[in-house]
Parts: sequence; structure tokens; C-alpha cells
Amino acid sequence: MRILHPTDFSQPAQKALTLARDIRERSGGTLHVVHAQRRTEIDRPSSRPQLDTFNPELLNQLAEQRSSEVDRLLGMLSHLASPDGTYELLWGNPVEELLAIQQRYDLVVMGAHGANRFDRHFLGGVAGRFVRRSSTPTISVREESAVTRVKRVMVATDFGAASLGAWEFARKFADLGAELVLAHVVEGDRGNKELDGDEVNERLSNLSAGTAKRIVVREGEPVVILPQLAQELGADLVAIGLRHHRAAIGLLLGNRADALLRSSAVPILTVPLLVD
Repeated sequence: MRILHPTDFSQPAQKALTLARDIRERSGGTLHVVHAQRRTEIDRPSSRPQLDTFNPELLNQLAEQRSSEVDRLLGMLSHLASPDGTYELLWGNPVEELLAIQQRYDLVVMGAHGANRFDRHFLGGVAGRFVRRSSTPTISVREESAVTRVKRVMVATDFGAASLGAWEFARKFADLGAELVLAHVVEGDRGNKELDGDEVNERLSNLSAGTAKRIVVREGEPVVILPQLAQELGADLVAIGLRHHRAAIGLLLGNRADALLRSSAVPILTVPLLVD
């Protein structure tokens, strides 16, 4: 499995790296560590002629400072990628830079956090903006996570196309020795409430085809129930499918997906489905 690990050198990123290393080792794949550094005004060509005109010595000093900063960042990336990963320093908007290279990889594993006023409603930070636009399956790891190895994956399904895609991708972890659990939350008068318990279990059994070690059905609000269920079952990863509309890609995940990504201490694997 080709794994991309974007890092901002934070605690959530470090926890994501531990998970990425485990998956790479068990899959016999590759790990590429990247950091995207925003350019400052001094780096933009439009500002250089003015600096050169008014104070060429300042321009030289700033160039030396940037060279030192580049060496520092490359040293940090080399350490994180050691002993057998590769690394790269990108320049520009982190989300745009990551989106430009994501399709070279099978899986993105990154830390998730934010520090702005929208965090109460939407997953903040680079991870939130990336997941909303990514076409590559992504594991988001929050600082609260204590997971270092994926031994059990809980796949949340509503029987829709997006969740079926999440199930298919999660089966890769079964090939790595992880147990799979299929979970469905019956939402009161919504969703598949019209199906009785036997019908729901039959559909889950058919979907599992003997792959899932356990099938679980609960009733309630998925955003509340799924994190609790993941903790109860000892899941190391919760897999969900996301529908991305091509015309609106990059806007919002939707309240439920955002709330789940924000509230779960267990890492979340989001598997995107692009629809017209």
C-alpha cells in the first residue's frame, strides 16, 4: 500500500505517523512523508525587485535565513521518514499541494486538529479542508487517539453506495490481519427504519459474506452511537463512506460526517465516492 503522511510536526501528526508506519510495515508498502510550507511575502517574486532596489543586503540575509529554514525542515522530515520512508518539502498552500499529489497514493494518514471558531461545527485545520475535497481514502487521527496499530476496523454502513465503498476498502485491512465489524445504526423514523431487525441483519450478513467477525445493529443518532460503539467494541478504526458531488466538491462534508470526525477519539477512515 502506498501511504502518504502529511505532517505539521504536531502531536496529532506524530500519532498519525505511528499508525502510518504500522500499516506500511504490515502491507509491505511505501511511506512518503511531506510537509507543505506556506510561502512568505519575501518568497514571492513580485516583492524581490523592491527589496533588491532598496536594500540588497536585506535580501541576502533573508535568503540565508530561508536556506537555514529549509535545511531545518528537511532534517526534521528525514528523521520522521527514517528508516525506510521517503520525504519531501512542498511550498505553497498545504491543502492545494496535498490535493495535487494525493492520487499517487492508496491511503493518506494525517493528524486532524484545528483552532478556529468553526471547530464547533466543522472539522478544522488542513485535515478538514483536505478530507472535504480528497478523492483518496484518508485516515484522520485526533490528539485524543491512543491507537498505534489497527487490529479491528468498524465499518459503518447505511447500505448506500458510499458506505459500500468504505466496506470494500476496509476489506484491505482484513488482508493485513485486522478484524472487521459491520455496524448499522437504525435512526428512529429515518433511514432504514422501515426494515425490521431480521431484514437488517440479513442485509448485513449478505454484505459481509463471511468476512466480518461481528455484525452489530443499534438504534439512535449515528453521530452519537458510532463513537460509543467503537469504544465499546475496541475498534482501532471507524470506516465511513463520503459522497462528494463533483459540482460542489470542497464545500462541506455535511453536519454528520463533520461531527463524527470531530467527536471520535478513534481514528476515522473516510472513503470518498464521487457523484455527479
